Amino acid sequence: MIVLLEESEAWSLMMLVSAVAIDNADISFEGKEAIRYWRSEHQEGTPELEGLTDALNDRLNSAIDAKMMRRVKSRGRYETVRR
Repeated sequence: MIVLLEESEAWSLMMLVSAVAIDNADISFEGKEAIRYWRSEHQEGTPELEGLTDALNDRLNSAIDAKMMRRVKSRGRYETVRR
């Protein structure tokens, strides 16, 4: 299975996660300001958001691949196969 987020989807995810962190996490004022600054650098259409989207896609697909792979014993040796 492959997941490919578009930039608008990555932006929405980033906004949601950062808003929850700012509103609900027990972090300092400086930490909240750092999140706001980071978020302002990753607006739609920026190269930073493009890089974030690529990184999210890579990490999501790596996690999915790791979960979907398993080791099985076949003919006396172990092999990694997809489920």
